[in-house]
Amino acid sequence: MPFLGLTLVLVSYATPIVKLKITPLFNNQSITENTWFVSSQKDSIQFTKLKFYFTDFQVKSIKGEINTIDHSNYLIDIFQPETLEILLSTVSFSNGDELSFNLGVSSDMNTTGAHSGALDPSNGMFWSWQSGYINFKIEGISPSSKTRQNKFQFHIGGYQSPYNTLRRLTFILNKQTTQLNLNLEEFFERTKLAVDNQIMVPGEKANELATEFFNTMTIN
Repeated sequence: MPFLGLTLVLVSYATPIVKLKITPLFNNQSITENTWFVSSQKDSIQFTKLKFYFTDFQVKSIKGEINTIDHSNYLIDIFQPETLEILLSTVSFSNGDELSFNLGVSSDMNTTGAHSGALDPSNGMFWSWQSGYINFKIEGISPSSKTRQNKFQFHIGGYQSPYNTLRRLTFILNKQTTQLNLNLEEFFERTKLAVDNQIMVPGEKANELATEFFNTMTIN
């Protein structure tokens, strides 16, 4: 998996706060509702839904000590601006420490019964007790998609081997506010909507798309 970030001069932050700001982009343009974009495959795309989970945040010090942040499960909805900023208000860190978290929901959380908050099944991100949580949803319309109303839908999940779609991000902390860019054009570089426009179950293709989505994320 990619490792993001640079090690800088060691500085300790007295204020126990880490802020993660998420910016969804397509070819460096902010993604907003009712806006059209064109992929490298020449597909015109308008997004109607994009939701995903960030869970299980941890800070690892340069000495190797790991601080797991309790109840750190977040459902991001790019069309709900209040979800695009995550404030970890009980975290102290020094430059050079690592912040890591899951893109998706771990197998443990998938197999330990019903959960509340961001993981409540009423949020529409849960298939069943057998298939588990949907780690991310990407929905929209495109003239290239020859489906009813030209819709495309990618509901990506699955926690069982060999198609576990969980991915983990790790990067070096060097300031209290970190900008995470979501570069959605990269997801569609190898996805031609005339061919692939509905992936709704765990499996090999879902696993491939989990990696593609993971690779759209960069730290600025």
